[in-house]
Amino acid sequence: MILPDLINFIGNLSNVAPSFEEVLEAEKKFYDVLQAYWHTHNFLTLKWWFLVVLTILPPLVWWYLVDKRRLTEITSFGLFYGVSAIILDSIGSNALVWAYPIRLTPYLFPQLYPYDVGVVIIPFMLVYQRWGKDGKLFMIASLFLSLFLAFIAETAMERFGIYQEMSWKNIYSFPIYWLLGVMCWKIIKYFHKLEQQK
Repeated sequence: MILPDLINFIGNLSNVAPSFEEVLEAEKKFYDVLQAYWHTHNFLTLKWWFLVVLTILPPLVWWYLVDKRRLTEITSFGLFYGVSAIILDSIGSNALVWAYPIRLTPYLFPQLYPYDVGVVIIPFMLVYQRWGKDGKLFMIASLFLSLFLAFIAETAMERFGIYQEMSWKNIYSFPIYWLLGVMCWKIIKYFHKLEQQK
């Protein structure tokens, strides 16, 4: 009795499931609405200019502060952290657990890329640069940075109206920030170990 019901259920899905063309049409409508919203409520506003500054200033500060002798190592750490953070940000925003009322552009995903880079990834690279050689110090420093990001930076972005939690809570972000830092630190240390074996 279960198998025929399952076959019938799967057969009914094809009757209600949209075609790829319908998905494309829905996406086109979404982007049309998003562009109209962005032009009306984002472009050239004070909050939009804040995102522009957040896109430009932190990389310039990082370039000034980064230890150029360890550029490849520090950048590798940042790339591992950044790719992971941006993928998670894309998943969360596409799943509508959080949203971004203000966007730098309607074409950039995740929508708050300037925050991911300027407020999360670059500070983690600087923490890695300063304390990355000592595992315990790195864990402690990244713990404090994660607390700052989850409870101060995210809260500030929310109050400023750039970030909006839907079903997410800041407390969920804290262990993710920290665990990503630890994971990326371990990857870089593992790569160092492999290099020394050759």
